[in-house]
Amino acid sequence: MKVSGGKLKILFCFIFVFFKGFSQSNGNFFLSTPNYTKSISVFNISNVDQGARLAAVSIQGLANRDTARILLENNLALHINELYVEKGLIHEIKRYSDIYDLLSDFRGYFSGAVVYDPNKKFTINLATNLAGVENRVIISPEMLEDFKNITKNSDIKDLRENDFMGLDDAFIWYKDNIYPLQIDHIMSVANDEFMHDVYRDYLIEFKIPTFWLPGKSDVDYNEDYEIMIYDFLDASPENIPIIGFWPDAGGKGYSEFEGVKLAGKYGKFTVVNTWVGNYSFHSAFTDSTGYYQKLAREKEFQMYDPLKKYVALIMIESGDSPGYMQFGFSQRQWDDPSRGEVPLSYGINPSMRMLLPVYNKHLYDTATKNDFFFCSISGAGYCYPFEGYGKLTSNPSETLTEYFSITSLNMLHMDLDMLGIYTHPNIFSGRWTNEDESIFVNYIEPMDGLRSVVSGMHRTGYDAMSANKAYNNYDGIVTVHHTLTFWPEKNYPYNDVSYDDEAVSFLENEIKTYGGNGKFIQAMFYSWMYGPGRLKKLMDKMKIEGYEFVTLNEFDLLFRKSLKIPTGSDVRFQEQSKLTIYPNPAADTLFFSQKIDGTIELFDLEGRLLILKKDYQGNKLDISGISSGEYVVKIISKTIGNNFSEVKVKFIKKNFP
Repeated sequence: MKVSGGKLKILFCFIFVFFKGFSQSNGNFFLSTPNYTKSISVFNISNVDQGARLAAVSIQGLANRDTARILLENNLALHINELYVEKGLIHEIKRYSDIYDLLSDFRGYFSGAVVYDPNKKFTINLATNLAGVENRVIISPEMLEDFKNITKNSDIKDLRENDFMGLDDAFIWYKDNIYPLQIDHIMSVANDEFMHDVYRDYLIEFKIPTFWLPGKSDVDYNEDYEIMIYDFLDASPENIPIIGFWPDAGGKGYSEFEGVKLAGKYGKFTVVNTWVGNYSFHSAFTDSTGYYQKLAREKEFQMYDPLKKYVALIMIESGDSPGYMQFGFSQRQWDDPSRGEVPLSYGINPSMRMLLPVYNKHLYDTATKNDFFFCSISGAGYCYPFEGYGKLTSNPSETLTEYFSITSLNMLHMDLDMLGIYTHPNIFSGRWTNEDESIFVNYIEPMDGLRSVVSGMHRTGYDAMSANKAYNNYDGIVTVHHTLTFWPEKNYPYNDVSYDDEAVSFLENEIKTYGGNGKFIQAMFYSWMYGPGRLKKLMDKMKIEGYEFVTLNEFDLLFRKSLKIPTGSDVRFQEQSKLTIYPNPAADTLFFSQKIDGTIELFDLEGRLLILKKDYQGNKLDISGISSGEYVVKIISKTIGNNFSEVKVKFIKKNFP
C-alpha cells in the first residue's frame, strides 16, 4: 500500500458486511447485536460455580444473537447495568436465581448441550467454540442429568468421550471440525477461569475462534502446540482484534508484554475485555449521533505565561481496556466527587463505541470542561508499534499503514485527535530510536486528523527539556509529548485517604524530578491508585509554586504558543473563533456551535463544490443528499470573529445503520 505526498489515506479495507457492525463506511472492527428489547432477563453470575456460569454466558450468547434480551449481573460492574434503567433503555426485568429456570425458559435458543471435562480444563475453550457453531449451551458433568430432566433436551455432546491427550490433540480436532464454521476477523485468547469466562457470551454469539497459549513455565506448556498457535496466527487476517488477555489472574500464560508483542508481530491488536462481559448485550445499543467533546473543546484557554510550568495529568494505561472501563473507571475516576475540579486527560479506546456504546456515550455526555479524552494506548487496540508490529506478516509496511488507517478513522468517529503510543519497556533508556522516528514519520504523523502523539507509559527516558517536539507535515504541525513520570512501586489504595499524602508526595516528586528543567510536563497518573480527589490535592499543593494544571488539548495549544507555531488548522482549535462543527462523523445533519451569517460551501476531496448556501443564516446544514465519505466545509461568516471570518474543516459523512 503506497503512502504518497506525506498523506495517509483512510483505507476502507473491511470486507465483512454480513453482520451489523461491519461495514466499509464506519470502520468497525467488532460486531454488534442487531436489536434490543426493553424487557430483559437477568441472572447474577458472581456467586455461582463455573458450570452454572458457563451455562449462563452460553445461553446469553445464543439468545442475544438477534436481540439483546439477557443481561448477566456481575458484582464488579452493577453500575453499568443500572445505567440502562436510568436512561430508560430497560423498562421491565425478570430476575432468575436458578440457572435451570433460565435454561428452561430459553430452551428454544439452543439445540442441546456440550459437556466440558473438569479434569481437562482446556476443553472449556473447545466447548465455547462448539457452542457457537452448533447452538449448544455449556454445562459441567454434574449438571448433565438435571439439564436433561428440566429442559427436556437430551442432545448432548460430551467432550470427555473424545479423550483428548492434551492441548495439541484437542486443537487439531478443533481446526478440522469447528474452525471452518467460525468467523476469521476476530479472535480470542482465554483461559479457564472467571476473568475469561464472563465474556464468552460474545465469543459464542459471533462464533469467534477461541484459544489459550500456555507460557513456557506453565505445567501444560507444549512446544508443538505453541507452534500450532503461531501458524494459526499467521494464517488469520491482519489487523484484526484479539479479545481477552494473554496472562490469567494467576500469571499463567504468556506475560502481558510478550503476549501483546507476539500478537502484534502477526498484525493482531489486543483488546482487553476481561473480568466483566455482557458484550452481546451492550453492543446492541449503537449510537448514530457521533461523539463530540463539547465542553473541553470550547472552553476558554488561558494565555501562555513563560513564568509558569504547565502540567498535563494523563491516564495513559488501562483506558484501552473495555474490561477496566466497566469495573474500574467509574469507581476510581468518573464517579469521584472531585471530578471536574482538576484538569485530567483520559486515554480511551475506539472499541468502546462498539462494545460499550451506552457507557461510552454517558462519558461524553457527562464530561466537564476539565475532562479530555485522547486515544489510548496505541490506537485501535493494545499493541507495540515500535516493537515489531506486523513484522511477521507478508508486508510489514502495508500492515502498519492499514493499522493506522483503521486507527485514524476510529479516532475521527470518537472526536479524538491525540494518540497514545506505547514505546519500549525499558523505562530508563527508552527514548525513540532512529527506527522509531521513522515509524512515526512514515505511518503515524501523516494520520488524517492527528494533532498530537502522547508517547510512552511509565516514562521513557526523557526530561522536560527534551520531551516535547513539533513536526511539520503537509497538513500543518503534529506535536509529540513524551511522558515524564513513573507509576509507584508501592500500592496506594485509591479509596484509602490515609495514603493520600504519601501518594501526592510521590507524584509531586516525580513531576519535579523529571520536569524541573522545562515548562511543559506530561505526567501519567496510575489509574488504579489516583483519582480526581487525590489529584486535586496534588494540584492545590503545586499551584502555589507556579505549576499550572491543564488538560492535554490546552497543554498542546500552550506549547505551540510557546514556540510561536500555528495552534492548529482544525476549527476545533481556533480558540478565538469558538466555532465548531459536530457530530463528526455526521449522518444527515451537520451542526455549527454558533449561528452562521454568510456563506457555506461544501467540497469533496477532489475540490468539487457540492453544496453552496449564500446569504445563509442558521446553525445547521442538511447533508443527507451526499454519499458517505470525507468532505470539507468552508464557512464565511461575519459572526465568527475578525481573525477567523473564514474557516475550513474536514468531516466524515457516514450513513449509520
